[in-house]
Amino acid sequence: MPTATFQNGYVLRGTLGMALGAALLLGCAGTAATTEPTSTDAKAPAGDSCKDPKDCLNQGARALIAKDYAKAVKFLPTACEVEPKACFNAAEIYRKGDGGVPVDMPKAADFYKKSCEGKLMVACAIESQMRYSGEGGVAVDKARARTLFEMTCGPEYLDHCTNAGIMYSAGDGGPADKTKARALFDQACASNELTACVNGGAMYLNGEGGPADKAKARGQFEKACDANNANGCINLGLVYGKGLDVPIDLEKSISLLEKACKAGAPKGCEIATQIKTDLEKQKAEQAAKKGKKK
Repeated sequence: MPTATFQNGYVLRGTLGMALGAALLLGCAGTAATTEPTSTDAKAPAGDSCKDPKDCLNQGARALIAKDYAKAVKFLPTACEVEPKACFNAAEIYRKGDGGVPVDMPKAADFYKKSCEGKLMVACAIESQMRYSGEGGVAVDKARARTLFEMTCGPEYLDHCTNAGIMYSAGDGGPADKTKARALFDQACASNELTACVNGGAMYLNGEGGPADKAKARGQFEKACDANNANGCINLGLVYGKGLDVPIDLEKSISLLEKACKAGAPKGCEIATQIKTDLEKQKAEQAAKKGKKK
């Protein structure tokens, strides 16, 4: 029987590369905007100043259309007072350093926060990663990161369900809550977020966050392994190797572990080799015993 421990997928997933371009529409300044500029106004170049948040919104939009990002960031902070998309666009410019504007990650994070407070979920999603990692000098705030991961957990950001689950399971960013962690993993796994299946399966196997359920654990490992998730295959291989709620099947265990190895987890091959070595020793011992009896 293999002596290796079960694997989890406890690596927080990133979404910074998934930022969506939130178009800033002229005149769309929330309650402050009552009219849209005419087509002539829309084509006019941005000025050098603005008189109020609505005007700043329009001037910032014109600068964005012209791809004059240095000018846009002069107007967007004031426009941000009335339009979350203006905050988002300012954040994107500072995060990417568009148009020669110096990269300023802390400033970007603060604008994402303002945009998030305006209910723009993509901003919340990006801010969650920045608050967790502290990338580029952003102040780490694990409690806010966990809140944002949970807030953005859903069909568009299934990895955030996993991230929130990991943090609740580990007590990262606040008190541990294994029950909530397992529920978050279940939610994500149901939509084929494979890391969640691996983590949730491990919790069901160990009885964390609720009663142990080895059959459900095996089902979640199978789901992950069928989709070529290496940790899922390792865990499923160990289930069969240790005979957890199934008959011991070392040949199947070896096959699954080797599949994990091919999927990018060398540990799968290490465990498979260990099992093969143990089997050879057992066969040699049995042969020796039979020879002595003769």
